[in-house]
Amino acid sequence: MNGFEVRPVRDRAGLDDFIVAARRAEASNRQWVEQVHDEARQMFDAKSIFLKENAVQPFVAYRSGEPVGRIVATVDAGHQKKYGDRCGFFGFIESIDDPACFAALFGAAESFLRDKGMALSRGPFGLNVNGETGLLVEGFDQAHIMQTNHCPPYYGDAIETLGYVKATDLYALMCAVRESNVPERVAREIAKGRAPKIDIRTASYRNFFGDLHTLIDFYNDAWSENRWALPMSRAEADFTGKMMLPIARPGWIYFASYKGELVSVIAQVPDVNEALQGLDGKLFPTGLPTLLWRLHVRGTRRARVLLAATAKKWRDTIVGVAAMGQLMARSIADARKAGVEEVEYSWILEDNRAALAPVMSLPARRTRVFRIYEKQL
Repeated sequence: MNGFEVRPVRDRAGLDDFIVAARRAEASNRQWVEQVHDEARQMFDAKSIFLKENAVQPFVAYRSGEPVGRIVATVDAGHQKKYGDRCGFFGFIESIDDPACFAALFGAAESFLRDKGMALSRGPFGLNVNGETGLLVEGFDQAHIMQTNHCPPYYGDAIETLGYVKATDLYALMCAVRESNVPERVAREIAKGRAPKIDIRTASYRNFFGDLHTLIDFYNDAWSENRWALPMSRAEADFTGKMMLPIARPGWIYFASYKGELVSVIAQVPDVNEALQGLDGKLFPTGLPTLLWRLHVRGTRRARVLLAATAKKWRDTIVGVAAMGQLMARSIADARKAGVEEVEYSWILEDNRAALAPVMSLPARRTRVFRIYEKQL
């Protein structure tokens, strides 16, 4: 189509081209950080839990035999079982600055979804709503934070030209650690005896996967009523956990309980993208030691709060507010101690005032916006 050939990825060579296509498409984006190649290879391996349970097809666009774009089409079995809305997903979109390349890629993805009986295309998602979500539409000059999208402005323009419209926006808010006095404010409230007694513990390396399962079970319940929410399976959680274990700091993951009942959780991680700069997505032979040294010895300037949630029962209660306040205070204190200068809270739905308000009070400012698009097929 218009000089572009789109081929489905069927083997390792195709997956290598899938990886190369992203690098070529993002060549002009100074903020973009290349992701770890092995993660993509494991995710799209035929034995992967994602491919076993769902219909997933990566595509690569070629021009004159060179990979210049990519996309993934997904029919998520769990989403269809829960919603039955015949909605398929697109994700991992990368393309050089040529509308014809976007048209060829989306043509292939949409054809795949139609063949699977889908009537709606939505995304971008990293396979589903529990993965990397949304396309960057504001904040192109901001850093590329781990597990979030970063792309040039022409991506959104090209996608909208193809008939995709906004479904919703997600916000990223950045807290300058030195400007926050939340730890002191919370400490004063506790000292005055005004706060309910909240018991707080951290995760641990020894029980990392047990703590991860507790975290995911809590996440699944707390977010079950969110738009397009999809519970994360244990197998999916374990896959994510294996990717996260080398980079995580269990002491930055907190569980807050009241009278033995889990009320709130928060999970903060160092910004892996900052540590990945210059490694070109390669962990071997020297990339992995360099990455681990940068994360756990030198440290990073930035961190990201991946999850901050309160159980539905405790929302808008004194206990719930106190629990989340104390966890946010702990996360800011941890960032200070580690020399982290900025903490990003993302993603937050644009209309979720209950989640936006406490983050903005840190204080934090909106730095990036991610858009989820959809189109009738």
